[in-house]
Amino acid sequence: MDPILIIVGVAVVVLILGVVLVVVARSRSRSRRAALRSQFGDEYDRVVEEYGTRDGERELRARLKRRRALEVRELDGGERDRFGQAWETAQSSFVENPSTGLRDADLLVQQVMRERGYPVEQFSERAKMISVDHPDLVERYRSAHRVSTDVEDGSAGTEDMRQAMVDQRYVFDALLAGGDAARTRRM
Repeated sequence: MDPILIIVGVAVVVLILGVVLVVVARSRSRSRRAALRSQFGDEYDRVVEEYGTRDGERELRARLKRRRALEVRELDGGERDRFGQAWETAQSSFVENPSTGLRDADLLVQQVMRERGYPVEQFSERAKMISVDHPDLVERYRSAHRVSTDVEDGSAGTEDMRQAMVDQRYVFDALLAGGDAARTRRM
């Protein structure tokens, strides 16, 4: 057999294997991307826009990994009742003094997160974990937090505080109910 034909044959086989590997790798990448989009919804787009596709997807996979490492638990009936009553108090306080009621609601969401086993020290970490379990609510959580911060410096209006209180209520209800995002989707 001619050595040139053997070399050409081997090159063709290597080229075909390379094309097959590229197609398989792209297919896996599309599958992982689709899974992340499904898991995170609009948060996927926000993170990819902020970090770029590769780094954004890496960030979202890191969030999933951190969340799996947490031992988040369900609340028992007594705890849910106690937190529910505390919410009613915060809501009543909001009627009389919106900034105080909103502050109490924000603290109550943090308390529920702490009880369940989420990290609560830094807002950014809380938001990341909310984005894993309740991706449909994370933007509401961020918005409510921004308004709470604006309240401290006196730049939040009453309507902003009202909307922040509604947003906090969505997050609070989802955290109180526990479970996964599919059980608490509202949008």
